[in-house]
Amino acid sequence: MQSKAFRLLLVEDNPGDADLAREWIGGMLDIEINVESVETLNTAIKALSRTTFDGIILDLNLPDTTGEATLDRLLPVSSKTPIVIFAGATSGMEVAKLARKAGVLGIVAKDDSPSQHLEQSVRSMLDLASAERQHDQFRSLVTVMPDAVVVTDPLGRVQFLNPAARQLLGRNEDDFLGELIDFAVEVGRVSDLEILRPGGRRSVELRVAECTWDYRPAFLATMRDVTEEKRLADQLRHTQKMEALGLLAGGVAHDINNLLLVMMLYAELIRGAEEPALFHDEASEIVDAVSRAQALTRQLLTFSRRQPVEKVVFNVTDVVTGMHAMLRRLMPIEIEITSLIDDGVWPTIGDGNQLEQVLMNLAVNARDAMPKGGHFTIRLENHTLAQDWEGMPKGDYIRLKVSDDGCGIGPAERDHIFEPFFTTKARGQGTGLGLATSYAIVMQMGGHISFESKVGAGTTFSILLPRAESELLDQAETAVPPDRLRGNETVLVVDDDQAVARAARRILERKGYRVFSAANGAEAQTLLGSADGKTVDLVLSDVVMPLIGGPELAKFVIAHHPGTPVVLMTGYSDHPIARQEGESTIQGYPVLLKPFRPEELLVLLREVFDRTADKPKRS
Repeated sequence: MQSKAFRLLLVEDNPGDADLAREWIGGMLDIEINVESVETLNTAIKALSRTTFDGIILDLNLPDTTGEATLDRLLPVSSKTPIVIFAGATSGMEVAKLARKAGVLGIVAKDDSPSQHLEQSVRSMLDLASAERQHDQFRSLVTVMPDAVVVTDPLGRVQFLNPAARQLLGRNEDDFLGELIDFAVEVGRVSDLEILRPGGRRSVELRVAECTWDYRPAFLATMRDVTEEKRLADQLRHTQKMEALGLLAGGVAHDINNLLLVMMLYAELIRGAEEPALFHDEASEIVDAVSRAQALTRQLLTFSRRQPVEKVVFNVTDVVTGMHAMLRRLMPIEIEITSLIDDGVWPTIGDGNQLEQVLMNLAVNARDAMPKGGHFTIRLENHTLAQDWEGMPKGDYIRLKVSDDGCGIGPAERDHIFEPFFTTKARGQGTGLGLATSYAIVMQMGGHISFESKVGAGTTFSILLPRAESELLDQAETAVPPDRLRGNETVLVVDDDQAVARAARRILERKGYRVFSAANGAEAQTLLGSADGKTVDLVLSDVVMPLIGGPELAKFVIAHHPGTPVVLMTGYSDHPIARQEGESTIQGYPVLLKPFRPEELLVLLREVFDRTADKPKRS
């Protein structure tokens, strides 16, 4: 059943013949047909100009025209509308001539069983109209499809392109029609291909199906641009890889930092012995080695975004100027170093030490790119984005540009330079963590890093850091005199690494403290609940532990032993580290980052005890 009634135009000036024709057409009960009748050719032309018809039934002899001229005048305005001639007496020669006219579907003689012949002709006309409707609908749908569509004949000659195809291929339809295309794929299968066009390479999914076009066999090829999807998929895989590496790095770093802490504490004990130590110099070497190992561990955590970060408002100008002397020692004399710093550069928020690490990483790469010398330039300025750019919202930023005129970055390396462990340096000359770490640090600070490079002409890295909303704070800290590092309070050390607990206990007991220890938070809760627990003056706890971690233990202590301070220590934690009044904290509790020196532990504990003593006692 047709979803829409057909419309026919009957051009007949004889009322009797017109009534008979309408009666015969109305007898086709299985098809809904609306017939509009006119008596002259001029009226028919007007009707065709205002309405679309599925067919025309035409008498050639009308008041304003007769014979073949009637058809010749009607054809230019009837477009592709099929015509059935409803004729009176006509010779065989005239019939053959009229039948060859374009657009004439058939001729029905009024004196030769007209009802049967007219019904057959009308059915043929409506079948053609139905096919034309479907073709028009198909063409209309294809035209508005977001995917690119190309229709070819069986030999591969292009017959049609929709607007999406013209946009994808970067060519006009007139330039493409008739051109041969060999998709060279199996019908019904999905294939991937790359399209080179003005503006760059595009990734496309191609499907080819058999179809009919203009009533002839054809092939329909659909091409979906998946460039952005592939980019996002690659980005997701990269993110997942980074997450997996981050989980691995975090777990390893936790254990490594515990080992480094033990080495650091005992080395400092040896180096700081009151009597001249036999291995004083050797202990100093151990301390230096631990510091270098700590830097490497922090690099592993930083590129995976798991490095504990102390976010404070700081002045980027101070970081750049403070790095100049260090860079001068790092760079050979053949490399000229220039720092161009605008006045009044805004502060940003983050970890200034980490930004120093970014500059150091970029400087090392620049040095290696200029083995025969060159220029290394740091440019620092304020920059305002008037509109969103590369995922960065519009607003005020600090722009840090680091440039060299070295060998540059080749096309094959451009997409990989921020990947961890990717390096172009010889084996043993680089870890492949420098730029990955720098990228992670900048991302942690809410910034953006990009680069421009030309082989043989150098590279420029551009870093955008958001302007801090608050003003610079005085970060100066008051040193605690050495004679105030001692104490006689009782400290509960909680750490699942017994070597760490023993080392911390040794440090504290040498300064007069009484020390208990627990292997985890659950054991600490049990100990605090015993009679001896009443004598604990401070809890020093690791953050990451089995069963109950440090922050959870701190909440227990505050709830059940109000007034007992808690100090946390960690080498790896998912808990964000903040700064409160110049002090690093996790959830408001003071925190030490492993590995730390004995003096750092003793100073912090003394400050916490002093603050606690100044507070009024709870009843």
